[in-house]
Parts: sequence; structure tokens; C-alpha cells
Amino acid sequence: MIYIVFQDGQDAQRLFTELNKAPQPYGKLLYDDKTITVFFHESDASHMRTMFIPILTSCIIRAFEARWILSIISRTFFYENEEEQQQILQLTYSFIDGERHDYRLGKKMNIPREQLIAKSLHECLHEGVFSFESLITFRLKPYYDRLMHYVELAIDEYKLEQEYQAFVQLLREIVASRHPQMNVLHLVYENDTFQFFDDCFFHLSSQQLKQFIDRRLMVSQPMYIDTSVLAPLVSMAPEKIYMYTDVTDVGMIQTIQNVFQERIELRTPLDFPKKYAYNDIHNE
Repeated sequence: MIYIVFQDGQDAQRLFTELNKAPQPYGKLLYDDKTITVFFHESDASHMRTMFIPILTSCIIRAFEARWILSIISRTFFYENEEEQQQILQLTYSFIDGERHDYRLGKKMNIPREQLIAKSLHECLHEGVFSFESLITFRLKPYYDRLMHYVELAIDEYKLEQEYQAFVQLLREIVASRHPQMNVLHLVYENDTFQFFDDCFFHLSSQQLKQFIDRRLMVSQPMYIDTSVLAPLVSMAPEKIYMYTDVTDVGMIQTIQNVFQERIELRTPLDFPKKYAYNDIHNE
């Protein structure tokens, strides 16, 4: 039998609810105000650990982890705005779930966070009675350190995203304010490179593109602006851009779409009259 004692009755209720949803191969489960009591069919301690600890671990994560992450975001990093908190929370889980690359990953991070909680529970369950607050305060430091790590990554990503959005908005405003240097531009993305063509499908060489670039644009930007693709595009500010590509998950393509928005029309490479393009390129 195990007694889990809580100072906060709501925490006890929350964990009890999650335990009730989980498989219960361990016996009877009782809830009384601020105490959860778990009865086992067997008195064998190893059976108790084997069957109960994984269940309790997953229930703790479901019941409390998001709240603990939000606490780190607000109390450690002082993000008080609820919308910002939620965005950082989602980014945190994108790192936890492996959807985003953890660029600080080291050998110590190879242990799953579930295993960190389970280890702490092994230490507590030897006694048969333990305080949930004691578990949180003294036993779960490695797990909290892991959450802190992911929140730091998420905040770095959030700041970069904010800077990127500000950069894109600035380029939108520049494009909107400029007189178009070209009515129609054809942009082909193939083999990881961009090729520029005018409205008559004549290829624009890199030297020609440089002549279009407004040097003031390069000096005034707080962020680096790509000189081979983005700078000429923003400087020319075409009224219409036909982009020929089979992929849309390339960073530069997404940025071009974000900046030029309704001026962009996506087409496939098969739509491009290559007989003109290739002749022109080869004759340069």
C-alpha cells in the first residue's frame, strides 16, 4: 500500500483523475481530500515498482507538466502575456517531442524525461508514504532541469521567430513603397538554386541582378538580407512573380512568399518554357 499526501487538494484531485483514466493492474485506488491511497494485489515491492511507477510517471506528466512549464516561462523568464506563454509552451513541446532539433543536445540529455521522474519515484516509494510536495521540491530537480533546458530552447526560437516576423514586415513595407522595376518576373527554383527570368523569359545573370540591388537597402537592414535572391527581388519589387518549384518547405521560398504575398503565383517547373531559358543561359 502507498499513501501519497498533498498540501493542495486540487493537485490531489487532478492526479487522482489521471490515475483513474490509466490502466489499473495494481488493485484499488482511493481518494480522500488530500490523500491518494493505492492498494496492491501483491505485497511484493518489485511488483509494485514495475507495475505502478510507469503509470504514475505518465499521469504526473499529463496532470502537471504543462503547468510547471508555464511556471518556468512566467516566473523564471518573466513572460507574463498569456498569448506569449502559450506560444512558448507549444515551442517547448516541439523540442520535447523531437519535432525541432535540440542543438544543445548532449550525452546527459539522452535519458528520457520519463526515466528521470521514474528514478525519483523509486526513491520515494521505498517508504510507502510520501509527500507530493516533497517529491516536487527535492526529488525532481533533474526533471526540472530538463524542462528548463527545453524552455530555454523554446524562448531562443521564439525570439528568432519574432525577429524574423519583424524582418518580413519591414521588407513588405519596403516592397509596397517602391516603384516596380519590373512588371513580371519568372523565378525558377531547381537543384537548390534560383534562376531569374524577365517577362520575355530571358535569363538575368548574377551581374545583371547586382545592378538592380538598391545599396541603401543593404545598409539599412538590421538583419542580414541575402544578396543573391532576396535583395534583388525586394529592390525590383515586381508587380507579379511567377515562381516555378516542386517544393515549398525551403526557407527562402517561404520568406519570398511571406514578403510578396499576393504578388506570388506558384507554378510547377513543367510550366516553365525551358527551351527559351536554356538557350539564353548557354548563350551568355
